[in-house]
Amino acid sequence: MASVSSLGIGTGVDLQGMLSKIIAAERTPITTLESRISSTNSKISLYGTLNSKLDALQTAAETLQYPSRLSATSASSSDATIVSATANFNAAVGSYTMEVTQLASAQKSFSAAYAAGATVSAGELNFTVGGEAKPAIVLDAPGPYTLQQVSAKINEAKIGLTATVVTGSDGTQRMVFTGNESGDGKGFSMTSTATVSGAGALAFDETTTGLLRSSAQSAIMKIDGIEVSSSTNTFTNAITGLNLTASKTGTSTITVKNDPDTIAKAVQSFVDAYNAVATMIKSNSNYDATAKTAGLFNGDASARSVLSVLGSSRTTTPSDLASNSLKSLSEIGVVIQQSGQLTFDKTKLQAALSNSPTAVTNLLQAYGKEFNSAIETMQASGGIVANKLETMNSAITRFNVNKESLEARIALVEKRYKAQFTALDKYVSSMQTTSSYLTQTLAGLS
Repeated sequence: MASVSSLGIGTGVDLQGMLSKIIAAERTPITTLESRISSTNSKISLYGTLNSKLDALQTAAETLQYPSRLSATSASSSDATIVSATANFNAAVGSYTMEVTQLASAQKSFSAAYAAGATVSAGELNFTVGGEAKPAIVLDAPGPYTLQQVSAKINEAKIGLTATVVTGSDGTQRMVFTGNESGDGKGFSMTSTATVSGAGALAFDETTTGLLRSSAQSAIMKIDGIEVSSSTNTFTNAITGLNLTASKTGTSTITVKNDPDTIAKAVQSFVDAYNAVATMIKSNSNYDATAKTAGLFNGDASARSVLSVLGSSRTTTPSDLASNSLKSLSEIGVVIQQSGQLTFDKTKLQAALSNSPTAVTNLLQAYGKEFNSAIETMQASGGIVANKLETMNSAITRFNVNKESLEARIALVEKRYKAQFTALDKYVSSMQTTSSYLTQTLAGLS
């Protein structure tokens, strides 16, 4: 009997084509699953983009919420070479006369001049820095030590000052000691049992005549006649909300004024970020009746809920504003349009800042906090967005499991049909062979 190498050869019927159509029909559920996997993955990606836009909105809201990120004032100096200033969010508007009478400095002391190549004997160096006695620095016997070696020993001890050696044009050498900190009470002195060759004991104190280059002192400034001091040349607590830096003695006027542009930029950034979220959700929720196609957010309750939460955060007066004179974003020029977009009137904000800058700051803080909290809740575990993503990822897992199961079942179906068609092909081929034999035999008899 003839062997069958391909379905249909024995019968003359396209059994392979029939099998392909049967399997294609069996794969219809898989095609449907693949379509659902693809659309769900696209939706997961879209929610990822939505999350990014919500992050941007949250960042903009945090700028409004935290005053340290929203400087409402600016400061200028009539002579920044004398004193300069920067304003924080809580600096009061006004002007101040600054008279710098003394700059802060660290102590700097010189030793006596020693002959070139002078050495130091073994002994102990005892330093008092800022009123605190430091552990003795020991120059072990037998010695002697060069001035450079002694300086290195002092610096290794890290006692709050540094030591160097300066060589003059005449070849003489001096040890130079510089304190690490400026300010009153930060001076230092030294006694020792070590001696310098040909010059006696290596010692000095902060009042030694001729050996003191500069004493440790604080900066002193008069602000509108009131004297204040700082251990450094920076004053951070002299005036609330102002950081002052003194550079030289003299008089300068610091002027603090409202900085509406900084606030306006922050509000505009918030409005833009809000509109980006609203536009994205709306554009992906449309239905095209002509093409009969819908956006991925069409009919999506979670996407609608995001807009609803943001809308509620915008329209509900925060409890923090119970006693504030301004209670609505519309009072500073932020208004919702029919399109769902926010618009911002900068002139209205500027007017509000002129009338009540503190009330504006309170308003922005409260609404910034409201939006920040709302977005954090939506994105946190159990929130609207987080739940939606979890549901879709679970669906993808389920779809893939179902697809694998269907693929396995279809493989068995294909195997069964192929076996049946092969048997049919062989049977028909055998019958045709028998028929041909009988026909030839009968023809021979006649």
